Amino acid sequence: PRFFAYLSLFAASMLLLVLANNFLVLYAGWELVGLCSYLLIGFWFERPAAARASMKAFVTTRVGDFFMFLGILLLFFTVGSLQFDAVFAAVQTGSLAGPLLTLAAVLIFGGAVGKSAQIPLHVWLPDAMEGPTPVSALIHAATMVAAGVYLVARTYALFFSSPDHLALTVVAYIGGLTALMAATIGIVQDDIKRVLAYSTISQLGYMMLGLGVLGYTAGVFHLMTHAFFKALLFLAAGSVIHAMNTNDIKEMGGLAKVMPVTYVTMLVGGLALAGVPPFAGFWSKDEILLEAYHHDRTLFYLGAAGAFVTAFYVFRMIFYTFTGSLRSHTAHPHESPQVMTVPLIVLAAFSGVIGLVGAPWPLVGNMFHRFVHFEAAEGVPFDLRFAALSTAIAGAGILAAAVVYRWQLVSSATLRRVLAPVYAVLVHKYWWDEFYAVSVVRPVVWVAQQLRTFDVYAIDGAVNAIGVVFVWLSRLYRVFDLYVVDDCPGGDRINTLTGTGGMQCSA
Repeated sequence: PRFFAYLSLFAASMLLLVLANNFLVLYAGWELVGLCSYLLIGFWFERPAAARASMKAFVTTRVGDFFMFLGILLLFFTVGSLQFDAVFAAVQTGSLAGPLLTLAAVLIFGGAVGKSAQIPLHVWLPDAMEGPTPVSALIHAATMVAAGVYLVARTYALFFSSPDHLALTVVAYIGGLTALMAATIGIVQDDIKRVLAYSTISQLGYMMLGLGVLGYTAGVFHLMTHAFFKALLFLAAGSVIHAMNTNDIKEMGGLAKVMPVTYVTMLVGGLALAGVPPFAGFWSKDEILLEAYHHDRTLFYLGAAGAFVTAFYVFRMIFYTFTGSLRSHTAHPHESPQVMTVPLIVLAAFSGVIGLVGAPWPLVGNMFHRFVHFEAAEGVPFDLRFAALSTAIAGAGILAAAVVYRWQLVSSATLRRVLAPVYAVLVHKYWWDEFYAVSVVRPVVWVAQQLRTFDVYAIDGAVNAIGVVFVWLSRLYRVFDLYVVDDCPGGDRINTLTGTGGMQCSA
């Protein structure tokens, strides 16, 4: 009951967020989904790893939320209203413009950076995989983490109207760098859920990249297609974990024969993620790369490199899991029951066809663009030659993964040895956690310890000392009252107390 209570609260909070018509209600929903994420990541709170992961997610996302709150305050004191219509009207009339507008947009983007796990606040999402797998699939892949992308899309007028599109440039470069960095880390992950976690971070980076290069429709379209194939991949991973009782892909292998439904559906999800036509991910990712190519070649190269690495790591995961022979001697894998496989089939069907709503049909054109677009940022028309290039990049990544992990023409151990410095950087995740441990966690813990010492020995010590002093003063006063003020009526007692004899009161 607790699990479904959390899920219901999350669903209500997410609806509040997306249906809000002002920043105040949106922020309330924003914080509530963060709370639900904390509760669901730490659902198995008796596990130390889950408890730490939930706290890490809560604290990290609060950093971004603080900047978002500052941005909302700035808008309120500048415009005098938090209604979206009023704020956008102020932008259109020029009463909110210049550096102030850029600052407000970048501050609001800070909230999106935290919620959508972008550099430098991306470190919480991989640890969030300690939660139940349905939470990973439905919340930390398809909905809550996409709230940051939704926020940028919902307030796109602020970013677009920033002088020289400076705010959009920030969004694009943060997204592009995140897309490539997270994809490269995914190459060396052995935990199947962590591979998909870094994949999610990377794909969220692509969405930000699309929005940042004026590809409004492309970014939002990728948000939609990604929800289907990433939920599919996470639930398929859950099916594999259910069969193997382990998350380690290096202990798996040969599961295609015993888990055919899970294998085929995960293969569909992998092809969609890699961007192979006609699957969903191809149409949206190709559109993002095309927009980047026309607006900033550096961002295009970041996106193209990320696309190659994406295809490589997802098929590394598939080859490790489903091909070859079983590497575990204790597991007895079996296909999951229909209650688990039927949702996989449904999601696989959508992952195969949902991208067609954004395809360039001869008569009706891009149907998705007709309903979701930003008039001032029209998309670049579909380019068949560029689509072929995008497909070739994905194919090259799949081929490279097959050479190493399927056909084993090149040993992965040899690659690790030859590329030892690169492997060290990737396996340590670019040392982001270590950096935060040294620069933030340890100083904060040290300050907390000093404050605790001051509290115990200075503040509490002073209060306790005052109490001790008054206890002794009261005892002295008691003796004085009994044996001096009352003319020593208890002389025998004071003799007994002092151990003396013959003491008499004077007449």
